[in-house]
Amino acid sequence: WGAPEIATRMGLSRKCVRFWLKRFNEQGLAGLHEAMRSGRPPTYTAEERGTVVTTALTAPGELGLPFACWTLDRLVAYLGERGVGMRRSRICEILLAEGLKWRREETWFGERVDPDFARKRGLSSSSTPPPPPAAS
Repeated sequence: WGAPEIATRMGLSRKCVRFWLKRFNEQGLAGLHEAMRSGRPPTYTAEERGTVVTTALTAPGELGLPFACWTLDRLVAYLGERGVGMRRSRICEILLAEGLKWRREETWFGERVDPDFARKRGLSSSSTPPPPPAAS
């Protein structure tokens, strides 16, 4: 196959395919290994990044913590106690890179906290009359 057909079959650009073909022709199989890149080396190891993801996917109760869900601040504090000193923004970047979307913590009035809250609460005030029935 030529570079255009390989690119189409693999979903890559022709330029990318030609780059790797050239390296293979010059260096053989060794040319297919990723070369060292210039620039700053990664700040956090793969193990640290894995710890962040694993911890975020674990329910805090399973770790003996007194809360039901993670916030970024709680995650930063917990990981810091375990020797993974990482900023809040970096944790968020790692989670997003892994395809995990962070959401805000539920508040006390959220429907997901207690679906029967409105029934249990009853009328909000005895001085407020109930609304009139809707016209049919």
